[in-house]
Amino acid sequence: MKKIMSAILALTLACSALSFAGCSSEVTGVSSAAAQDTSKASSVAASTATADLSGKLTLNGSTSMAKVCQALGEAFMAKNPKVTVEKGGTGSGDAAKAVEAGTALIGDLSRKVKDEEKPADFEIVQIAIDGIAIAVNKDNKVTALTSDQITKIFTGKITNWKDVGGADQKITVLGREATSGTRDGFETLFKCAKTCKYAAELTATGEVVAKVGTDKSAIGYVSLDSVNDTIKACDVDGVKASEENIINKTYVAQRPFIEIYKKGSDSELVKAWFAFVKSDEGQKVIKDSGLVTVK
Repeated sequence: MKKIMSAILALTLACSALSFAGCSSEVTGVSSAAAQDTSKASSVAASTATADLSGKLTLNGSTSMAKVCQALGEAFMAKNPKVTVEKGGTGSGDAAKAVEAGTALIGDLSRKVKDEEKPADFEIVQIAIDGIAIAVNKDNKVTALTSDQITKIFTGKITNWKDVGGADQKITVLGREATSGTRDGFETLFKCAKTCKYAAELTATGEVVAKVGTDKSAIGYVSLDSVNDTIKACDVDGVKASEENIINKTYVAQRPFIEIYKKGSDSELVKAWFAFVKSDEGQKVIKDSGLVTVK
């Protein structure tokens, strides 16, 4: 299975490089069967493999969703070995464009669909809720911040860690590129759109994790399920970043994971994908990926 996935990943990255310049290292290729008719999707339908289902399902958009898309794809590949899923994109801003252009069947957004993206042209399915982690290096003494402190750090009004209980060290503020759904969600939640002072704007969740994990002065925002042992998620307003607190809405930094496809689509791949996503097995995959389910 791992060898198959590695081969598909190499092919996907090669294809993505042609269609989407600057495709991030976090984007992965996976095998999967896919589909959706939201009104008729059921656990029974998804639990039965469709032996004749075949083809390639293309997903494009949010890099924050790469992990869950890969996990869903791998699970569905086991049921439908004749289907391949390819995941590409450098941010949520790619999603609607790719679906509209026909270069992807499904678009991934880690935010709501914007008015200028013509939401009426798409079927919109929220597959999960994700927390946005305010990430610092694991060795940073700071473990908690208020919303006000976060806003002031990212807008350049607080520039030294000592002002929030940390070491006497200049803060390195990291952000995402303009098309990122994570950036859109963060800046909306903390009321700092167009006012952030970034030392660098990175093109993928994985790049932010890597940079914060190797730089004790850095702070950034990433999908909560991307937190690893090199970084930690700060408490926000005294509330821990956890699944429980996302569900009860006490952790304020959260956003939807959304998938879209063209209205009127008769793709069996699309129908099968969403049937699986909504099944008990699909919901378990989403939960095991560190996300909150919405079924």
